[in-house]
Amino acid sequence: MKKTLAWLIVLMTAAGCSSSLEENGLLPPANGDPGEIILVMDSTKWAGPLGEEIRNIFRAPFPGLLQDEPKFKLIHIDPNQFNRILKHGKNLIFVYSFEDNTRGDLILRNYFTNESLERIQQEPELFMFRQSNLFAKDQSVLYLFQVSTDKLIEQIRNNGDELLKYFVDVEKNRYHRALYKAPSVKGIENKLLNDHKCYMKVPYGYEVAVETENSIWIRQMDRKIDKNIFITYANYTSEKSFHLKNIIRFRDRKWRRFLLGNDSLSYMVTERLVPVDSASVTLGEKFSVESRGVWKLNNNTMGGPFLSYTFVDEELNRLYYIEGFVYSPGTNKRNTLRELETILETFRTESEHAS
Repeated sequence: MKKTLAWLIVLMTAAGCSSSLEENGLLPPANGDPGEIILVMDSTKWAGPLGEEIRNIFRAPFPGLLQDEPKFKLIHIDPNQFNRILKHGKNLIFVYSFEDNTRGDLILRNYFTNESLERIQQEPELFMFRQSNLFAKDQSVLYLFQVSTDKLIEQIRNNGDELLKYFVDVEKNRYHRALYKAPSVKGIENKLLNDHKCYMKVPYGYEVAVETENSIWIRQMDRKIDKNIFITYANYTSEKSFHLKNIIRFRDRKWRRFLLGNDSLSYMVTERLVPVDSASVTLGEKFSVESRGVWKLNNNTMGGPFLSYTFVDEELNRLYYIEGFVYSPGTNKRNTLRELETILETFRTESEHAS
């Protein structure tokens, strides 16, 4: 679709100027917090069913958290308030349907050439367009458009997962560049390969907390946030290993060997009062079960969210369980979990890493 629409959408005079600035390396850096999206659309539509459909996607609760946090911080801006500062946001969405003539819609209409408007009316399957570095470096832009609000609502409803995934992937790419800007920890990476027959790109600042014959726990601690990666494995016996109840049992059995907290009797368990969300995903090239839930100590003195993947290394006939978990009382944890997810996605089996 991007190739089909590349010539359709032109942003007033800004498109040519931004293109020239980008070519000459003069675009300013994008700004804004991680997980923040600036949404530019008419205020009337924002308050109506179209705005509600968009909110349902981007403000849906982030899974596996005790305290509600939205998947994205969505900031609505009416088109006539979209100023030079806001144009430098990291993530932008422009939303426009053609049937109304409100002030906001008239401003957004100028973002399209007459030729593009005719093309969109002739081809109703065209409803979105992605663009990078429009007003700033490292900026991601999404346009959503249709001939009518009802048709745009239908397209957004039918393609909500794709729209969400676009910005999730954008955020993880930013985390990846930031995490590995400094050299990764080769000592831990080599230990994983030599002792555990697997590989993960370990960011600077992580250290081995505990290691056993078939498990390794690494962590990065500061005054506010305790970030953790756990890798463990066992012989693969049957497909029943992928049943969620068995994944949780395996997790709790493995974690019971590791002491946490301030006494010799504290160990981690899965919080059963909070449902664990699970889904089938692809990690690298492997089928995997992703799980998101809440951990706690058996004495209820500590807790937090976790994210995990369970999969098989077929060459070694080995079931792997890898997890990222956070301890950071009193803080929001969505962005930290996205950071840990980015790290976990670098995991490769020994044969995958060698190929």
